[in-house]
Amino acid sequence: MSIQWSIRSALAMGLLGAAVVSAHAQQRVLLDWSGRVDSVARISIQGGGARVSLVGTQDNGAGDLHVRNELPHRDGTVTVQVASGRGDVDVVQQPHADNDYTAIVRIRDHSGGMDRYQLTALWTPGAATTSEVAGEVDHPRRRDENVRDVGVLHWSGDVDKSVVVRWRGERAMLQTVDGDVARNVRADVAGAGLPDRGVTLRIVPREGRGTIIIEQQPSSGNDYTGVIRISDPQAGYGHYDFDVVFDRGRRP
Repeated sequence: MSIQWSIRSALAMGLLGAAVVSAHAQQRVLLDWSGRVDSVARISIQGGGARVSLVGTQDNGAGDLHVRNELPHRDGTVTVQVASGRGDVDVVQQPHADNDYTAIVRIRDHSGGMDRYQLTALWTPGAATTSEVAGEVDHPRRRDENVRDVGVLHWSGDVDKSVVVRWRGERAMLQTVDGDVARNVRADVAGAGLPDRGVTLRIVPREGRGTIIIEQQPSSGNDYTGVIRISDPQAGYGHYDFDVVFDRGRRP
């Protein structure tokens, strides 16, 4: 009996070990990146390519990016190993069919000045365990590479009829005016946010079949809140992707 148990145990342990080795073998390193971050950096990964977008007050370049393997066009989970860097590094978008299997890694440096970051992104097959949170950015499309001396709110989401985005300070709040509640909403404020003074906002559209307008410019009368209205004229949901920007040095 003890001999049979030993044989069964050995077989079970062997199968378990083989499964662990198999899962580990399927995991692949996607890329290595190192660079200096002043405010926010985003790495968009799709297929065999990757793109680095930087937002900050200093021109610190795009860093050193080395793509090592292709991101597969199927379900999986992207994780990040951080070797150095004092801020937050998160996977804010996992690859899935709805975003054409695009992953986004975001680096946020909260302290003054720049810090150097070094990280490795990996992919594991299987159903994605997303770290997407309402308020995070979902931005697979190209944006300006080094945005300096400009305040930025990036917003994307699916809108049915009409919504209003209220941007104040470091927060962007959403109100449904007409139609169903907006879906897949991502909002990311770069830098220090909207200041407590009058600035002139403008829209930089990326995608959207309807209209995006500045309904109210920030002023003392509205507690320095920018109000942006998105109106979708067609039936069903339309996808919108845009930036709201202002010149940090501009005063009305």
